[in-house]
Amino acid sequence: MQFINMNELVKLNIQDLPKTVRGLKKKAERENWQSRPRKGRGGGVEYLISALPVPIREAVYSKLVQQKLANQTEEIAEFELSGSLQISETPKTTRKSRANPKGLPTVHRAEDNQLALDLDNPNEAVKRLTLKDRQCADARLAIVLDVLSIGETLKYSKKQSVAYFLEQMRMGVLPERISQLVPIANARINGKRDVSARTILNWLAAFKAADSNVNARLLALAPKTTNLGRSFLDETWLPRFLKIHQIPAKPKLKHSYEKFARQWHSDGLPENELPSIHVVRRVWGKMPQMVREKGRRVGQQYLSLLPYVKRNWHVLEPNQVWIIDGHSLKARIRHFEHGQPYVPEITMIVDGCTRRIVGFSITVSESCKAVADAIRMALRLVGLPVLIYSDNGKGETGRDITGELTGICPRLDIEHHTGMGGRPQGRGLIEGLWDVTTIKLAKEYATYHGSDMDKSVGNLMYRKTNSWAKAEQDGKTLTDEQKRYKEKMPTFHEFMADFTAMIDEYNRTPHSEHPKNPDTGKHYSPMEYWAFRMAQIEPEKRPEILSEDELQLLERSMEERTVSRGWLRFDNKAYFSTELAPYNGEKVLIAYDWDRPQDVGVYLKDGRFVCMAKLNGNTRDAFPDVESKAETQRRKRAEKQIKLKQNQIKRIEMDIKGGNLIENTPDFEKLSAPMVAANELTIPQTVEVLDVEVLEATPRINKYRF
Repeated sequence: MQFINMNELVKLNIQDLPKTVRGLKKKAERENWQSRPRKGRGGGVEYLISALPVPIREAVYSKLVQQKLANQTEEIAEFELSGSLQISETPKTTRKSRANPKGLPTVHRAEDNQLALDLDNPNEAVKRLTLKDRQCADARLAIVLDVLSIGETLKYSKKQSVAYFLEQMRMGVLPERISQLVPIANARINGKRDVSARTILNWLAAFKAADSNVNARLLALAPKTTNLGRSFLDETWLPRFLKIHQIPAKPKLKHSYEKFARQWHSDGLPENELPSIHVVRRVWGKMPQMVREKGRRVGQQYLSLLPYVKRNWHVLEPNQVWIIDGHSLKARIRHFEHGQPYVPEITMIVDGCTRRIVGFSITVSESCKAVADAIRMALRLVGLPVLIYSDNGKGETGRDITGELTGICPRLDIEHHTGMGGRPQGRGLIEGLWDVTTIKLAKEYATYHGSDMDKSVGNLMYRKTNSWAKAEQDGKTLTDEQKRYKEKMPTFHEFMADFTAMIDEYNRTPHSEHPKNPDTGKHYSPMEYWAFRMAQIEPEKRPEILSEDELQLLERSMEERTVSRGWLRFDNKAYFSTELAPYNGEKVLIAYDWDRPQDVGVYLKDGRFVCMAKLNGNTRDAFPDVESKAETQRRKRAEKQIKLKQNQIKRIEMDIKGGNLIENTPDFEKLSAPMVAANELTIPQTVEVLDVEVLEATPRINKYRF
């Protein structure tokens, strides 16, 4: 805290204050100024400057600053006044206001003049600055600019401007922005807020010495680095160790060090130059991951650590580029014909621009037929693409796809590009699609067998599945446990329903790679973005849609079946065509479409087209009028029952109209005598019952009793 006595206050000759010590004492007693006993010779009291009334306090600060600036010496040091007043002490109460005390000149400060790095022509030294060094340099630069603005405004010299800045800092009247930068610029571990005049003068000198380049000034004001550290490249023993440690077997560092130490000794190298395992471990930890893993990872695993080129798919138009890939379902399902467990192979086609799934196929294994099925479905749905992009798998590069004469791509003038072997990140658009589609669906089944599945549960399900499958193959009756585990495996039709629902859900879910829809504020879904981009294309430039005749000529998945009097059976369904009659008992090939189960194409073994067989094509109702006859019988029966009830109601009504039935009952006793005389009525005689003696019955003895 800062205190002042009455003699010092009188010497300041402040306007509107008494000019004598006695007058000041009376005013202090009357206004109850905060005071304390004065230390030193003479005694008396002294008053806290920060507790004085506001006009008096501001006038005192103004007089003190004016005195110090007037008595400024060539060597700026710490300022002290006579008596107990010491300006060098920092008041505990700091002002948050930007306003200066009354009487101080108003200084125009450059607000927020922090210089940014010149990234167009960066200096190598600037790149090595830490974030803390940059913040410190920015804070010092702001203080230097503030001091320069003081000198420019008040026409002060450099040292007078520094003195003015320090007085404002120690009196707590600096702008809040500048006062917060002082401890950052000081760069002290203890967070000391004070900064000396010599330090600010050094900052000014460094600022003036640097050229106009902002990076040079930033470097001049940045704190000097005291601990540069040692680079791992400076270690002479490191290449010998890396030759042992960087191998695909990925040995542990301890084991590699043991071999490294043995070779070091066998080569006769100095013992004192052999690094300890702790040094090796520390240097290994400082190395970048891409340097550490070189040799320990190869191929795609190592490429996943390196920078990559990101492709912009939105520059394309919808349906220009298709990406094709196959993937085995991570779950077992029941086959659609024999019901045995199997893992289906799924081939999907994704439009590069919109991420929409436009086609798929489901087969037993990867093949050209599977790829052709998916292409055919996409052609029917969205039309011809310009280019197909796939990997080098046998299904995507077979002759049925790329053959010069018979391949789908040459026949339809579609370009076919393949990626580099071992680099699936080039097709990351579809490689990452499996996680949110088929793998997500497979995890809903109890037969899921992905790498993240619990091993014990997965092995149990595998054994139980093989158990009931083997029992069915042998024709045995399944136990209750086998039936229970069989029910846990989805059928092919259940899987197909789930799979198509999953594709529809994906195509209608907002995709983060697409821009946001201005109407909803959410990202476009693949279907929405497809419609949005298609609306911007002129109708004559939109993809060409193939006709049914053209689609039938394309390669499709085929199965061999036997014709039976015009009928064929496939997928537990019956297909018929009259054109199959001449081929009764012969084996033919049927071409089927998963998305069109209502018909199948029939071909001879040499590839000639026969006909399109329709699902239940020759099925008729056994008796078309049976239903109408049954309805007639029900109607007649109902009419008869209604008529019977109506007759009963009429008889009841007649009885009501005829009077009381009991009162009108004839006397049958009067009528009985003439009827007996005429022998028309016979009355039986009463039989007399005689007394009969009842004897006690003897119980029967069962001789076969045990």
